[in-house]
Amino acid sequence: MRFGPRLAVATALALSAVSLALPYHPVYDPWAWLVWGRELLDGSLATAAGPSWKPLPVLIDAPLSLLGEAAPEGWLLVARTGWFCAPLLAGLLAWRLSGKRAGRWRWAGALVAAGSVALTGDAFTPPVRQFTGGLSDPLLVALVLGAVWAALDERPGVVLALGTAAALLRPETWPFLALWAFLASRERPRLRLAAIAAGVLIPVAWFVPDLIGAGTPIEGPATARADDVEPLDAFEVFGRALAAPLAAAWIGIALLLWRDWRLLGGDARRGLDTRLDRIPLADRPLAILFAGAGAYVLVVALMAVGGFAGLPRFLAPATAIFAIAGGVGLARAGSAGPLNRYATQRSGGPLQALVVVALVLAVAGFGWRAAQAPGDLATIERLSSSLDELFDLADETGAERLLACGGRVKVTQLLSQTALAWRLDEPIASVPVRRRPLYG
Repeated sequence: MRFGPRLAVATALALSAVSLALPYHPVYDPWAWLVWGRELLDGSLATAAGPSWKPLPVLIDAPLSLLGEAAPEGWLLVARTGWFCAPLLAGLLAWRLSGKRAGRWRWAGALVAAGSVALTGDAFTPPVRQFTGGLSDPLLVALVLGAVWAALDERPGVVLALGTAAALLRPETWPFLALWAFLASRERPRLRLAAIAAGVLIPVAWFVPDLIGAGTPIEGPATARADDVEPLDAFEVFGRALAAPLAAAWIGIALLLWRDWRLLGGDARRGLDTRLDRIPLADRPLAILFAGAGAYVLVVALMAVGGFAGLPRFLAPATAIFAIAGGVGLARAGSAGPLNRYATQRSGGPLQALVVVALVLAVAGFGWRAAQAPGDLATIERLSSSLDELFDLADETGAERLLACGGRVKVTQLLSQTALAWRLDEPIASVPVRRRPLYG
């Protein structure tokens, strides 16, 4: 396939640029990152109010703040590029990992992987909402999948750079980057200095700004835990992880485990060693990715038990890997070729039939999830219209007079506080908040 990661990024950037013509605003967190980026450039950072701190978006928004009123569009360009990149890279990885023997079935696997990532199941923050509002989770997926591609190409410098960027977006990525950096540095001494630098940069970028802007280095974690979040049972997080990819992806994973990795099962039944080196060489990257995705879900589950929100979008890198693995499983099973010593041509017919059923389910899943988009867009349009009205009021009234109204200004923290802070060129804490009751 000539369509590689560079072309995927270029395509995503072009689509993102075109999408700026849509009349949608960023949501709560991106507005805060814009405010903090402007404050970081001005030397007046204040992070005590607003969402929890994330270094990467603020580091991007700091130079974007020089664009003035166009800065929100600058961030949306970056975030939506990540949104478009994520499914494109997922499809490319599914194609690559399926292997040449999968033949034309690689297209089916790639489409299932890409579609599952683009239309991931998330009742809390639907994909359309993440796209229009400029949330960073799709960008995180794009960074992680880009790092995976670079690792397959044996480009450790690129892996470290993309992994560090991902670690500046979500703390769940830290242990995985640390493990990779440790193992990679043992084989490549020249990488050690850069790995150490990344190891210093990441905690500094996460904790020092809060120390300066809020007086405590743990303001971000405290905000993330205290934002009306009730501790979850770990099984709730596992359920969300299961519901995020398409059902067809899980069928593909089942086929992959049953058909292509039975070598491990056969050795286990005979009481033989089942270490990583028992896995066929071509399948080791996929096995590592699958295990890593499971571990990532476990990390999110443990953090949710500790009081952090285990939202489906926080699981996005893991669910993207599951989608890729499912696409690979469908492509290999559909080819019905002797991909390992346990495969037989006689199993080809039933396997292909099951793959066809999975693809029918995938089409149905695409249709059902896409059918939710108009309703999501209607909600987004109402919120954008309300924000436009608030901006008009702010422009007519002026910051000084509006803020002097104090508690009589009715904004909800979730929807409007950070946006109004950006519009008025004020710290987030300066915008008064009155929480509306949930009922009545």
